[in-house]
Amino acid sequence: MQVVRFKLSGRTAFFKKPDVNTYYYFTYGNIHKVALLGIMGSIVGLDGYNKQSEVYPKFYEKLKGAKVAVVTCNKQGYITKKIQTFNNSVGYASLEQGGNLIVKEQWLQDPCWIIYVRIDETTEEFAELILNNKAKFIPYLGKNDHFADITDVKKVDLKEVKEVSHIQSLFKTGDFKIDAYIDEEEDDFNPWRYRECLPVGLDEALNQYEFEDFTATNLSIKNTNRITLYKDNELNKVIYLF
Repeated sequence: MQVVRFKLSGRTAFFKKPDVNTYYYFTYGNIHKVALLGIMGSIVGLDGYNKQSEVYPKFYEKLKGAKVAVVTCNKQGYITKKIQTFNNSVGYASLEQGGNLIVKEQWLQDPCWIIYVRIDETTEEFAELILNNKAKFIPYLGKNDHFADITDVKKVDLKEVKEVSHIQSLFKTGDFKIDAYIDEEEDDFNPWRYRECLPVGLDEALNQYEFEDFTATNLSIKNTNRITLYKDNELNKVIYLF
């Protein structure tokens, strides 16, 4: 199977959680599929939420069938977060006197991922543009305060595998059984596990996020559900496409 592989990184990122905004705006701990489709859509030149006129935004309508994999490059799958405070003084930001809104956002610091996108009819244009270092709109990591760096772009062939003991990418938690006791017998083994509910799509009625529980870990897994996995032999990584 052919995919386009690239490194996605930046100084900061902000993937807003829509459920809390009273005192702070919080971010998801990793890039999620809807945000990744938004980046892909910006490269292809598809409109987002601001110009939505149909059931879904244009980028999601066209790319929702794309298969992707996300490998976290940050240590133990965790990206450091930091609260940033700044002023929004455009005038209409706040109804208070002076029209100044104090914004407090939680930003990811120095995020980095290796992204895989399966090349098919849905993603062919995206792959062609990114392989030629082209983009129709500037890609951002969540919002336009956070420029995205896209490097090391390459078309690679992945091999299908089933009998594996470790997965290097994020995977849906319920698809695999984690066997923590196998690795604990190894000398100097430092086990870690990152887990978070992340958006995977938009519902049709309100365009609200649909969620799945994801895990990244260096612990052994058992593929009890016989999920198809793929291996990037060049980087020696087993990945999970979703």
